Amino acid sequence: MDAGTVFLIISLVIIAIVLGAGITIAVLVSRGVLGLVKLSKPKIESAKRTALKARAQSTAGPLGDVMKQRVRLQESLDATQRSLAVAQSTRQYTGNLDAIFRTLQQAGSVLENQLAVAQREPDPAVQAAYAKTLGGQVEQVAQTSKGIRSALAAAAAPMTDVDVKDLTRTLEIEATMLKNWSATYTDLGES
Repeated sequence: MDAGTVFLIISLVIIAIVLGAGITIAVLVSRGVLGLVKLSKPKIESAKRTALKARAQSTAGPLGDVMKQRVRLQESLDATQRSLAVAQSTRQYTGNLDAIFRTLQQAGSVLENQLAVAQREPDPAVQAAYAKTLGGQVEQVAQTSKGIRSALAAAAAPMTDVDVKDLTRTLEIEATMLKNWSATYTDLGES
């Protein structure tokens, strides 16, 4: 092999190594950036909600009413979503509540969009009309959302005193049987 061929082969190997390292670094950096974006998205949403809540409390009139309705709608749906998530993570029977909640979320999303339009409306009289019309719908969604949480609470069926008394009685019977069994076999061994 001549020197030119050796130089060409070494050059191609170095280029392949540098290119491979560059692609690997680019992939790792992009995944890291995407991971950070995914991690920061809930924090950004939380900050937006906190800001909306603060503005709603400090704003009077129809605009304040619309903003308060947005906050109530978001908080109600979030609370129900958290309750369902906890119930499902503990394998509590939820029946059709998840499907009902998904439908409620869709209605809430439409309502949220309408409330956002109402919030941007420049005419206070039109905002008041929006607030009145959409207020009843927000109330319905909030009540249905609360109903889902109440159904989850009712389905949890905590142990009652009767359950604990039955359990204690069974435990006492088992303890007595074990004591008698132990005494019987101990007596047999001594004979």
